Amino acid sequence: MALDGQDGHVTLAEDLLAGASAYSVATWVNLTGQPATWSRIFDFGTGVSANMFLTPLSGAGTLRYAITTGGGGAEQRIDADPLPTDRWVHLAVTYGSGTAVLYVDGREAGRNTAVTVEPRYFGNHIRAAYVGRSQYPDPYLKAAVDDFRVYGTTLTAAEVQTLAQGT
Repeated sequence: MALDGQDGHVTLAEDLLAGASAYSVATWVNLTGQPATWSRIFDFGTGVSANMFLTPLSGAGTLRYAITTGGGGAEQRIDADPLPTDRWVHLAVTYGSGTAVLYVDGREAGRNTAVTVEPRYFGNHIRAAYVGRSQYPDPYLKAAVDDFRVYGTTLTAAEVQTLAQGT
C-alpha cells in the first residue's frame, strides 16, 4: 500500500490484540525520503493514554517502539538507529513475558526486558488500529508498506529472520 503522508492510512479491525499478553507485529516498509517526526508505521490502542506504536522517527531522532497505559510520559520503549530511506526494510516487534524486541531486517535492533504493559491493560475495547496514522495529531506516514502481519504470539528470532528473508 502506498501512503501519501497527507491522509492515507489503513484502519485495521477494532479490538486487534485486545486481551493479548503476547504479540508480534511485522511488516515491510519503504520510507519515501526523510519521514516526518512522530509519523507512525502502526498505532493501536484506545487513544493517547493507552496505546502501542512504532514510529520511524521519534523526537529524539530514533526509530521507536513504545507502549503505555499512562500517556506519553509513561511509555515503555525501545529506541534504535533511524531507518534507511528509499529502500525496503523489514521491521518486527515481538513481545512476551515482559520482554519486547525490535528487529530491523531480521536482526535485533533493541530490547527492553522490563515491559509491564500489555494490550490487555488497554481496557475492554481497542478502538483504533492504524497503519500509517497516529492516534495523536501527528503527521501521516509517507511510505510504501507491504505484508503487514499481526500475530497473537511471540515470534522467535529465527521466525522473524525467516520473514525478513521473504521465505
